[in-house]
Amino acid sequence: MDFISDLLMPGNVSIASTLVLYSFVIAAGIYIGKLRIFGVSLGVTFVLFVGILMGHFGYVVDNDVLKFVREFGLILFIFSIGLQVGPGFFSSFKKGGMRLNFLAVLIIALNVAIVLCIYYFGNIHDISALVGVMSGAVTNTPGLAAAQQTVSQMAGGPEQANIMASGYAAAYPLGVVGIILSMFIIKWIFRIRIDDEIKQIETDQEDSQLKPYFMTVEVENKLVDGKTMLELHDIVNTNFVVSRLMTTEGNIVIQKSST
Repeated sequence: MDFISDLLMPGNVSIASTLVLYSFVIAAGIYIGKLRIFGVSLGVTFVLFVGILMGHFGYVVDNDVLKFVREFGLILFIFSIGLQVGPGFFSSFKKGGMRLNFLAVLIIALNVAIVLCIYYFGNIHDISALVGVMSGAVTNTPGLAAAQQTVSQMAGGPEQANIMASGYAAAYPLGVVGIILSMFIIKWIFRIRIDDEIKQIETDQEDSQLKPYFMTVEVENKLVDGKTMLELHDIVNTNFVVSRLMTTEGNIVIQKSST
């Protein structure tokens, strides 16, 4: 019982205690993240909130395990994203991909500009904290990991990495909640009803000109007698597909362009 008690006590940095803490934070975060509040669930984002709460109560982890989990998790994250978007990455450039990449670069440049303004004109002059805040405000976890990796080899690197993590944790909740609140505000201002919008999209898809219509046609026009399907297509001047023909004798014919 003493072993279990010591394992669950705050401040224990043993490997066993670290693994138990990680397992609890991940499991609790995923479970709570599935709960819906006003129709909104935070998903895996709640893992961070549970981690912040446990850190508030004094729970800490082993530094070696922390470094391994952080870097290995980042590797899995980037690897999974690559597998998901890789097959259609280059083809996306033909469908507005350049515009989306330009917007992404513009957003990053705007974030950097805001951080520089805070650094030079505000009261915060700790650039490490500001880098963490910038990453957390836009929920950019890989950006935080890249910044921490950059300073890890420098003098005082571990301390600067921890300051970045603190800034990230402080800004991340507002980055998530702020986006959700912005969506609610936009819905309220423009009186948007999600159910009506979904019905409108479904109606537009049903009324699309590309929607196929199935029909049976009896041809009585003598002017098309003797015309092939290819010639008939030029005469009608619209897209159609003839699946089968029934002749006057009652025979079913699978047609082709020369029929």
